[in-house]
Amino acid sequence: MLFKVRLSLGAALIVSVFIQMNMAESGYAAGRPKIAFSSTRDGDSEIYVMDIDGGNHARLTINPARDYDPSWSPDGGRIAFVSNRNRGIEQIFVMDADGDNVTELTAEWTHQQPAWSPEGEKIAYVRNKGGRQVWVMDADGGNQRRLTQDGKNELPTWSPDGQRIAFVSTRDRRSLIYVMDENGENQESPTKDMVPVDAPSWSPDGQWIAYAANDERRIIQIYAVKVVGVPHIEKLTRDGHRKLQPTWSPDGNTIAYTSWEFNLKRDQKTIHLMTSEGKHLKQLSEDHQGNDADPDWFDPSAWSVSPAANVVTTWGEIKEPSSDR
Repeated sequence: MLFKVRLSLGAALIVSVFIQMNMAESGYAAGRPKIAFSSTRDGDSEIYVMDIDGGNHARLTINPARDYDPSWSPDGGRIAFVSNRNRGIEQIFVMDADGDNVTELTAEWTHQQPAWSPEGEKIAYVRNKGGRQVWVMDADGGNQRRLTQDGKNELPTWSPDGQRIAFVSTRDRRSLIYVMDENGENQESPTKDMVPVDAPSWSPDGQWIAYAANDERRIIQIYAVKVVGVPHIEKLTRDGHRKLQPTWSPDGNTIAYTSWEFNLKRDQKTIHLMTSEGKHLKQLSEDHQGNDADPDWFDPSAWSVSPAANVVTTWGEIKEPSSDR
């Protein structure tokens, strides 16, 4: 499926230059795709970035507290993450992409799982006050408002057009993926027979949501459900290791994920790449004493602004999952 680009070449160049200047001012090394992740390789959980070939690791946080769950801003200039560095309570922070200018966005109670909206103006997250619920706030931490009410709701992720949010909800004694409007209305589930165990991730074309769930062997694998048209579920991974935390590349051709090898001899998480069809490409993070997890992708060559602003995403070609895996 090839997406149509409705920007003129000149307009695209102007926006591209603007984004590159923005990233340069923030300290980010423009022009190189990166994956942010958390790692315990140095003893405690910190935020790192690496190239998409697994090279050039850089540690961004240095703090004895637990820093984890990074989320890139759409322009690559900032990273939201979770830390219990202040008062011992997990809160959402934001920093420049080089680790500078760390700012706390939330206070009191527990706040986790930040997810930037595609236009970069909002962050969806989970607040644990009287039960875990999905909230949304402005990117500076202001205007916090609750989106979900019933059951336990968590793990939000935005659709590429910024109009919907997918999340995991436990209600009616079942845990399912739900989709709602960005204001919390029209909540419905496209996975009525699949019980997710980890965060969903929306494909750049808006047609698929990848997620992790137990297969028939009770081994966690990665699936994708089609949410445009008739819902259809594809199983993307099949081997004996547990697979968690899928995140699509901005061009839709690749998925980064966490592989968890858990047995009597080994308990380690590493970050891997596979194609959108589920074919393994590479282990990105090398074996070491700690664990690598929470991958989140940024590619400066694939930028987007909400279609509501009359600028259309440029993603390139998206391959729909095939059934022969």
